[in-house]
Amino acid sequence: MSSKTSILAVACGAVMVTTGAQADGLGRSAPSAPPVIATGTSPVPALAFPGIYGTASAIPAPGGTGFVGLTYVNPRDGISGRGDDGDLSFGYTFGSPVDNVSVTLAANILGLDPFADSGDFYVGLSRMLRAGGNSATFVGASSNGWGGWGDAEDKAVSSSVYVSHLVAFPMAGGSELPVQFTLGYGDNTTLSDTGNGQVDGGVIYGVGVGVTPTLSASLSGTETQVNMGLGLTVPSVPGLGFSAGVLDVTDNTNRQQFSLTAAFAF
Repeated sequence: MSSKTSILAVACGAVMVTTGAQADGLGRSAPSAPPVIATGTSPVPALAFPGIYGTASAIPAPGGTGFVGLTYVNPRDGISGRGDDGDLSFGYTFGSPVDNVSVTLAANILGLDPFADSGDFYVGLSRMLRAGGNSATFVGASSNGWGGWGDAEDKAVSSSVYVSHLVAFPMAGGSELPVQFTLGYGDNTTLSDTGNGQVDGGVIYGVGVGVTPTLSASLSGTETQVNMGLGLTVPSVPGLGFSAGVLDVTDNTNRQQFSLTAAFAF
């Protein structure tokens, strides 16, 4: 298979789940974006799609993909002693980032206890800038917090822009190691390192690596925190994937939080 075909097959050869759940100062968890899920079938055995936990990616799901994601977080809002909670996101991706622009629309139900007491809406755009050799580059933008209700009603809309680069490094035996890099800026992404829960704009980044045919590992962060996570696909159930990780692994912002997401694409 050609290198160009190979990198695009890697992009569509598995289920990729990334979550951006962050404490947002409203007393509950709040995903900065819904799960991003890429589905498809690679014509050759490949390592898992290199999803990135904890930050946005400009690589979208294929057009015509619906998805639902359920996230469990502990502690709520990243504050010790506040108990656990969860979020539910569901949406649809249409369009092509190769031919024009991919658009993802989603609804976030923010809080499962009590269920759906608050929520908002998300929109994301993606466009492929180039593909050639063993890599492809995408640019994306997303905005979250539209039409909020409940605790999210008075929350300001937050937006981010980012570039994601997907590359497959040749390995022995003719296989390839898929790696994704993301770099961008968001206006509501960076928690204060004073521990007061205030959020400001700043740089976002991440790197993900396919480790096995079903497992990926990643590291992401902002100017004040580092996140680490794993993504797992379920080959026996096409479209099903899980991710788990820790936001702010060093607890630099006093908002360390564990999250577990189950997502299904259809």
